[in-house]
Amino acid sequence: MASKRRVHSGSLKVGSKKINRVHNKSNKQSVDPITFSVILNRFRTIAEEMTLTMEKTAWTSIIALARDFSCAIYDSKARQVCIADGLPVHTNSMHVVLQEISKAFEGNINEGDVIVCNDAYSSNTHVGDLVTACPIFHKGKHMFWSMAKGHQLDCGAYVPTSVPASAKDVWQEGLQLPPIKFYEKGERRDDVMRMYLANMRYQELLYGDLMAQLGSIWTGERRLIELAKEYGNGELNRYMEAIFDYADRRMSEEVLSMPDGDYEGVSWLDTDGVGGTHIEVKAKVSIRGDKVHVDYTGSADQTAGGNNCSYGVMQASAAVPIMLATDPSIPRNDGCIRHVTADAPAGSVCNAQYPASTALATTGPGDTLQEAVWKALAHAVPDRVMGGNGKDSNLPMFSGKDSRGKKTIDWGCMFFNGGPAGGACNGVDGWPLLITSGGMGGLKIVSVELSELLYPFRIDRQEIGINSMGHGEYLGGPGVEIQITPTSGAIECNLFGEGQSNPPHGVLGGTHGIGGSSYKENLKSGKRTYCSSKGRIIINEGDVWVGYSSSGGGYGDPLKRDPKAVLESVFAGLISMQCARDVYGVIITAVEMKIDSENTKLLRKKLFAERGPLKITQPNRPGASNWVKKRLRPGDEYLIDPQ
Repeated sequence: MASKRRVHSGSLKVGSKKINRVHNKSNKQSVDPITFSVILNRFRTIAEEMTLTMEKTAWTSIIALARDFSCAIYDSKARQVCIADGLPVHTNSMHVVLQEISKAFEGNINEGDVIVCNDAYSSNTHVGDLVTACPIFHKGKHMFWSMAKGHQLDCGAYVPTSVPASAKDVWQEGLQLPPIKFYEKGERRDDVMRMYLANMRYQELLYGDLMAQLGSIWTGERRLIELAKEYGNGELNRYMEAIFDYADRRMSEEVLSMPDGDYEGVSWLDTDGVGGTHIEVKAKVSIRGDKVHVDYTGSADQTAGGNNCSYGVMQASAAVPIMLATDPSIPRNDGCIRHVTADAPAGSVCNAQYPASTALATTGPGDTLQEAVWKALAHAVPDRVMGGNGKDSNLPMFSGKDSRGKKTIDWGCMFFNGGPAGGACNGVDGWPLLITSGGMGGLKIVSVELSELLYPFRIDRQEIGINSMGHGEYLGGPGVEIQITPTSGAIECNLFGEGQSNPPHGVLGGTHGIGGSSYKENLKSGKRTYCSSKGRIIINEGDVWVGYSSSGGGYGDPLKRDPKAVLESVFAGLISMQCARDVYGVIITAVEMKIDSENTKLLRKKLFAERGPLKITQPNRPGASNWVKKRLRPGDEYLIDPQ
């Protein structure tokens, strides 16, 4: 919408780039810095209170404990004002679905409304993410939207998971809710809520989560009305514009410091959910002045299964790597977001068209689209990028019957404890258990004790995998090895992961992650049935489920890692002495456990001479992980997307 405010033109120059910019003259003259800071931080505390409200009142572990949700504040034009510490795949796309909500109810948005949506083709992320939004009025004027998005334990799919990898269309995904009112002018629409819950498993739990989301947005509504009463509508709007301008100016400076040009990256999806393999994703990142555009032209056509990207996730996946390559202290509001645009051909895996399934959009495709952008950025700003993140591998949805109590009940659990790690970056080793690029460290795991209390399985082991990381001057985060035993009948395991056969990439000489995999093993026969990153398997009594999640990619030349840091990694059990020698060129004496400095220098010189030139990113071919191939034993089997 065009602004009617008086403006003046100005210019901004950083390095060799210069652009013309537009400033709000009246804002610049009237904004008090102390009031600006107070209002900016009031917005932050309101978003944080919304987040705590949802976290402390939700009923399912996926929200209350794993924290798979996000809360945000928007103005009446659906511009992002403030986000809490949410998931980037949510917070960089919630404005897109809110624009669709505003359009769907244009002229019929009233005080007391609550509008809900989980439909990916209404610019939501995927069917598992339920949006709740309420408009906020003060003195009769629509001022804000209070909004929360939570990943639901169930969405009514034909299999018990809210991320059905094998879904072939939207109808197999479960209940689709385009923007619809659950509350209208303050009156609850019980008929609509009954319809929603009637299509869901675990109805009592999902009703509790729904009430938690409503409590969150109503908390935001209450606090924002208090803020409007304190400052008045006009003053608050003026400072919101100043907050947008502040983020805009700082983001301009960040992007202007990046070299203009076109940079390309390519990545691959493991499978499509129904047996197709190595689906290509291409990204061209174009930097011009203070704007970045990401184009996914050249990517594969949309797939037959659920591993397709929605429009909302495509937008978020383009923006997240750019945001992470800029100063984290910049407020992530509309002023920041407006500097990144993206598009992808309709009908491609990056922008699927109705009625294709996008059930896995936030995880598999979303993480892979991000990886392609990261690879492109490695050519533009190598000092700001990171090695590849483990792409949501080994995050099963477990379900079954729990007969431990007085009556047998249905149970379900999205289990994040065996999740993959994050990539290394310049100067910093990667984190274990980043879990997914879309979450970027925002998700949590549930303790072993609480997991076993809530669900009928035993966690036999949960430990860091030795030599599991991408190697480099800075280590990728290590992967996790985990083993689960059923304790109350069979467990249905629905996997929806990525990054096993196409592992996280390394940067500037860093090596890629291991990829990993999962399998069930019959304890009597010893037979192992390996599963690709997606698929449905049954873990019967007498079986165990074992997952090996991927590490993150390494950053920089392993031969440049400080030998003392290599020794510390050996002591910590992250790498073996053999790995220290063969990969890092560091010789450690077996008895004293000290660095043999002289022979280390000689070995590093020899290894440096033997290897070829370092690559900016690796691997750059599909199917680079041989983890499963190296571990298959006679009698074992490997299944691709079993259903």
